[in-house]
Amino acid sequence: MLRLSRRLMALAQMVPRGAKIADIGTDHAFLPCYLLKEHITPAAIGVEVNKGPYQKACATIEEYGLQEKIEIRLGNGLTVIKPGEIDVVIIAGMGGAVIRDILERSPQLVVSLDKLIIQPMKGAELVRYWLIDHGWLINEEELIYEDKQYYQIIGAKQKKQGEHRKNDFTLTEIEAIYGPLLLKKRHPLLVDLVEKDIKGWQEILNELAKSDKEGAKLRFLEYRQKLQELKELRKWLLVAKP
Repeated sequence: MLRLSRRLMALAQMVPRGAKIADIGTDHAFLPCYLLKEHITPAAIGVEVNKGPYQKACATIEEYGLQEKIEIRLGNGLTVIKPGEIDVVIIAGMGGAVIRDILERSPQLVVSLDKLIIQPMKGAELVRYWLIDHGWLINEEELIYEDKQYYQIIGAKQKKQGEHRKNDFTLTEIEAIYGPLLLKKRHPLLVDLVEKDIKGWQEILNELAKSDKEGAKLRFLEYRQKLQELKELRKWLLVAKP
């Protein structure tokens, strides 16, 4: 029986049943194998840019006897996939800037998709800004804590003509960083993530306070404002839901 980590399971739960998927940076290909075994997807493509992970992915699909249902391709991001081959793209385990660049390089494929499922390791705001700027509607968000790491998972669909919702066109900085839907439902893990970030910003401020350089003083004032905003956010998150 194939068991997924909590992070991979959260990704799997966002995949629409019956959709053909591509898993970019598939690593061992556990996610596409699970989606096939559970009859969530009829076919999948796994993509790896390096030969080592590519070979590991190939070995996994052979182990589970899924060679006819899952194709592992060696290449860079979405460049090895043609429009019409898949319905949903999953990009997980990379930085937000890398994910944004992957999407930017393959515009014809991206506009042909029904859904994007994205899990950035950092820079989630870069992904959210990109989605909004390119006509995608963020309609699912999840936050997972596993192995001492927080993982934000973002699901987005292409906006239909005439469809308007709050945060469809613009995001505040806080919404971009922490997720408009996660904030709306006051996700129980969000306050812990904000607390972690507060500690990080406080450490930076402590270091800047030791410097006499003019640039450091200016950054201190800027970062102190960010820290105050996070403290206000933490306070709001701790307020019980009405």
